[in-house]
Amino acid sequence: FRGSVSDGPADTTNVGGGAFRRISHDLAIMCATLSLPVRGRLRRSTPRMRLPARVAARVRAQEAASEILVGWIQLAIVIGFAVVYFLSRKTFRADAPFHPVPWVHAAYMGFTLLRLTLAYRNRLSEWMRYLSIVIDVSLLIGLIWSFHLQYMQPPSFYLKAPAVLYIFIFVALRTLNFDARKVITAGAVAIFGWLVLVVYVITIDPHDSMITHDYVHYLTSNSVLIGAEVDKVISIGVVTAILPYAIARNRRLLTHAATESASNQDLARFVPAEVANLTKTSDDGVQVGLGEPREATMLFLDLEG
Repeated sequence: FRGSVSDGPADTTNVGGGAFRRISHDLAIMCATLSLPVRGRLRRSTPRMRLPARVAARVRAQEAASEILVGWIQLAIVIGFAVVYFLSRKTFRADAPFHPVPWVHAAYMGFTLLRLTLAYRNRLSEWMRYLSIVIDVSLLIGLIWSFHLQYMQPPSFYLKAPAVLYIFIFVALRTLNFDARKVITAGAVAIFGWLVLVVYVITIDPHDSMITHDYVHYLTSNSVLIGAEVDKVISIGVVTAILPYAIARNRRLLTHAATESASNQDLARFVPAEVANLTKTSDDGVQVGLGEPREATMLFLDLEG
């Protein structure tokens, strides 16, 4: 604030810059007090630990909404897989002794509906969320393992199943939670599960580990190429490492924006809204001594009673 002020609606008098420099200085101190310490805390600490209660409540509400979204996406995935399975032509023999896919679909459908119901009732506890991750990936790993029974092939057969790509879907699905720990959990369970599948293949027959070092032979037979399985594990691990880093950065930006928004709302209680908006739209931010000429009217009242 710097420029002209009037002591009444009709009489406008130009006041010296000293008084208005003091007003500008006081306003800048107020803005800095409301916003700058929050920035410092966000840089120095974890957002989840130091957020004000009102901002933390917004974050928790967003996480609850994300859980519902995850549930619906899981339901859409299982319904889509079921439709494709029942409409597509079966590639296994009709006399196969075991048909695991319908059972896995039914189990996953039931668990997804339970999880979605709990999410809507806001009764989905943290341990239940992690259990959901383990069950998602475990059902997929179990389904992949059962392929050699369904198609009556040696266990090494399932290592070439394209269903391994579904692992990346389940890992990426956890990014909707804005919680890097859930993505890491999904990736870790997937890596552990795939390693178990590989160890099972090479140890099930002590006389024939099925291992080969010929890439062409690997592609055209049921043999196992250790390098190919290592590549799969590394790919899952790299994706699992990149996504949490991106989530952490986005979460910091989200919580920082939410905190700044709350600070601006608090500031708007003491100064006009257009002045509070300057803290958001200004290119240089709030700085002492910066102001702009404005025509203003000031009324001083003494209250007695």
